[in-house]
Amino acid sequence: MGGRAAERRGPWSLLLLLPLACSSAPQPSARDVADANDTGRSLAAKSDDERALLGKLAALPSGQPHRFGATTVVAEAAYTAASGRTCRALHLTRASTQVSHDVLACKNGNAWSFVPDVFAGEYDAERE
Repeated sequence: MGGRAAERRGPWSLLLLLPLACSSAPQPSARDVADANDTGRSLAAKSDDERALLGKLAALPSGQPHRFGATTVVAEAAYTAASGRTCRALHLTRASTQVSHDVLACKNGNAWSFVPDVFAGEYDAERE
């Protein structure tokens, strides 16, 4: 008889847990957002500072600020994106305006390039 009572309680006890299952999802990380932008398209460097950044990107330590001209760059660890390319999320801060934004750089083979922001961020608007 104890087994039947447990069977009757089972489905109702699950309903009590339902609000926990429907709680809000965690906010995406910078890497998640960057990976969502990886559509396979790329933007070439448009300045000497950008070329220097892309040229040294593979060797940049993760999480440490580095200066490239008027821009401070903090690169996250490299990872393999869903597209199959090696990518790094970058946090850029321009010294003149102190405006920060995140961009994604990926490589096919040995060459790194920027990935256009599908949300048309400020960085891409300045570059195009």
